[in-house]
Amino acid sequence: MRLAVLAACIIPALLAFDLSADLADLLAYFETDFARSQAQAILAALNGQALASVGMPARQVKPFAQPEPRQKVRVLHYMGTNFGMTGVETFILQLTAAQRRRGLAPTILMDLHNRQEVREIAGGRGIAVHDLPNRNSIAQLLPGKLGTAVLRVQRIAAIYRLLKKNDVLHIQAVGISCLDGFIAAAMAGAHVIVTHHGTLSWFAPQRDLLAEITFWIEKRISSTIVMPYKAALAELMSEGVSSDRSRVIPFCVDEELFTQSGPHANGGAFTLVMVARMVFGKGHLELLGALSKLSARYPELRALFIGDGPMRGQIEREIDRLDLRRIVESKGKVDHREVPALMRSAQVIVLPTYEPGEMYPVCLLEGMALGLPAIGTRWSGIPDIIDDGVTGVIVEPKDEANLIHAIERFVADPSFLAQSREGALARIRSRFTATIVADRYAELYREAMSSRTPHLTSHHIRIRPPRRLA
Repeated sequence: MRLAVLAACIIPALLAFDLSADLADLLAYFETDFARSQAQAILAALNGQALASVGMPARQVKPFAQPEPRQKVRVLHYMGTNFGMTGVETFILQLTAAQRRRGLAPTILMDLHNRQEVREIAGGRGIAVHDLPNRNSIAQLLPGKLGTAVLRVQRIAAIYRLLKKNDVLHIQAVGISCLDGFIAAAMAGAHVIVTHHGTLSWFAPQRDLLAEITFWIEKRISSTIVMPYKAALAELMSEGVSSDRSRVIPFCVDEELFTQSGPHANGGAFTLVMVARMVFGKGHLELLGALSKLSARYPELRALFIGDGPMRGQIEREIDRLDLRRIVESKGKVDHREVPALMRSAQVIVLPTYEPGEMYPVCLLEGMALGLPAIGTRWSGIPDIIDDGVTGVIVEPKDEANLIHAIERFVADPSFLAQSREGALARIRSRFTATIVADRYAELYREAMSSRTPHLTSHHIRIRPPRRLA
């Protein structure tokens, strides 16, 4: 009876996914004697043991012809969450552009609602972008949780189909997320690399049963889990991620797009640029407060805000209240391709953030790549980006006096500005270019495709063996 129920559930799913080879394997499996400890077989698979070690017949697993090895690694970048255009999307665009230049074949899969810019920019660089299924008419007609379940199945199927044409699934996870990706990777026998774009401590209030299951699977099937700085990686390791399967790889800036172009000049003005979504905690209001106290002493001081968001109305009202309209320009949302030219009009990039979800702001890397020293807070990974006193200045969060002193240091001391500019350029070129980061990820992809490690990975769950790199 239980066998019939199992077949009734699994066979339609395999047919829906058009997995004829898997269906053949399943039928062959059903021909075996189930009285021979199904539980032992499942536990053996989870521990990476051969099925023969628990007495299961060899006929359960049919040999599949190994595909011809491919030297061009095909990578599917998957992001399952959607907050609109953020630094995560910027990172993915810059990394994939560098990967394509370095001979890899990257593809992007994400929900494109409110982020069509990703498709336009990536398409212009020859990178395919696929849209995730959204709630269609069927899912909308179903009750909430049932509709969500149907949508999840649709997404798993979409990821699975793309993974049949790729070697590695690179999950870009905001917090603990992308269960759909892990399930699809296990089904397809794909190797998995995970880059986290949120710390575990930030995500702690959202950790529910589903998140715990997702994290449990992630720790067992991922070849490598990446954080951009050491403190964030330490959190992962404290929760069971082993040191040999985790790495620190920083976020990056596309050096071909963000290229320094000589001395910065703006008609005698000294401009601070802030590139950030207008959300709580980014520090727009704190910067305006500092500017209101500095503007009388330094009439050449200007500020340029690039970005939009739910707090824009409040920020615009504060500009008017402090009578700063003559020195502060708020550009709103700007196409990312236009950002470098705007940033080149500035002398310093500023991000006085204390946003709870802030992790490793790409905007600081972009500004430094253009020769802009940075002012940032002692917050999350920012001290890993800014070498205090060498490439910029680190200030304490929500400390207006500290922020005023940092700005004044650059305005009043041209020699410090010049030295910091050179330091910023050197630091970016040595650690943070997209080419350097793309090469580090390429090493992880190739290690995963060559790995024969005994820990649980997707090829222990999947009947079909994964592709390997020659």
